[in-house]
Amino acid sequence: MWNNWQYRALALLLAMMCWYVVSGQEKVETWLEVPLEFVNLPQQMEITSGLVNKLQVRIRGTSNQVRSLSTGRLAYKLDLGKLQVGSNVIPLVPENMAITSAVEVVEINPTRLELVADVMVSKSVPVHLDWEGLPGEDTHFLNATLVPDQVTVTGFASALENVESIPTVRVQVPAEGELAASGRARLLLPKDVRATVSSVSYEMNFGLITQEIWIKMNLEPVTYPSFTYTMDPKFIRVKLAVPVRFLKDKDWREKLRMVVDPGSNPALGQSVVRPEPRFPEGVKILESKPEEIEIIVQRNESLTP
Repeated sequence: MWNNWQYRALALLLAMMCWYVVSGQEKVETWLEVPLEFVNLPQQMEITSGLVNKLQVRIRGTSNQVRSLSTGRLAYKLDLGKLQVGSNVIPLVPENMAITSAVEVVEINPTRLELVADVMVSKSVPVHLDWEGLPGEDTHFLNATLVPDQVTVTGFASALENVESIPTVRVQVPAEGELAASGRARLLLPKDVRATVSSVSYEMNFGLITQEIWIKMNLEPVTYPSFTYTMDPKFIRVKLAVPVRFLKDKDWREKLRMVVDPGSNPALGQSVVRPEPRFPEGVKILESKPEEIEIIVQRNESLTP
């Protein structure tokens, strides 16, 4: 009886060992989550779309082999050495993932990646000042100065492809202001684009709208006590650029003077001088006929010793 019990126990132990060995060799399939690692990414290039961190991998092997896998060391290494700017379709194939010779990679999900790649570039572009308004009626824009007038921008090649200039925020010119306006204006940068500066200083100059007219003007002599002189002719015709706002004054002609000034010690006898304008600000001579006049200088006899 005792001997039969030992044989039975031994038989049970052998049966369990056989079951363990046989069950360990049974083929099984299972899904694993493994990280995706990128290698050989070209310098200055970045992936802007389609990036994933993990893949689902279906493997097949014996239960013992599957259980013995160290999942912490598993990863799918994706070689990006041939990545190009733009859209790239890269297949994910089981052959590129070797776990062990005894475990087979049956399927990978997703089966491919659609990666969009771009490269960082820099270029210099001009700054465009955006403004509106005028400092008053009958005025017009002359010029603007920006410091700096060009900036270096950095961003992805696709973002900078159509960037030909960088605008500023809109500057409002004060109405009824002076003929010059200055300040700082912030740059309006496209999305994902950086610049060396965030704002620029500006100075704008405006002028008065003018009208060209010909007028006849009498010459006014400047007198000196030590000599006298005569002029020929005693009037000239001048072509003027006159601000329109100035012409709205009904007495505008009375504010225009042309004087002849030979100086305090001119040479005696005949000489020529150029008449000098005495005009309000903004009135300019474009042409005069004649440009010079003749004068004859004589000593003041009453002052001769």
